[in-house]
Amino acid sequence: MCSMQRATKNTKQTAAEVYAARYAECADLLKRVTAQLEQHRTRQAADPRDWGFAGDLGRVAEELAYVLASLGDRSAVDQKGLEY
Repeated sequence: MCSMQRATKNTKQTAAEVYAARYAECADLLKRVTAQLEQHRTRQAADPRDWGFAGDLGRVAEELAYVLASLGDRSAVDQKGLEY
């Protein structure tokens, strides 16, 4: 089952209301990602020889490329040669 369930016809919310709530949720998640990215950079700076930090960002960059593709821009997945 898909983790993002569609609203059924019996719901009292409109599509526009659900969209607005989900848009706000996505905007909040992006702010939190930015904050965590800055904390990650601080931890990496304290241990610059640790390749694990670079690995973390490789995975994050792939996941963000998929997010971007989900919003209609395949350029990042195409550039990375990822299947989408």
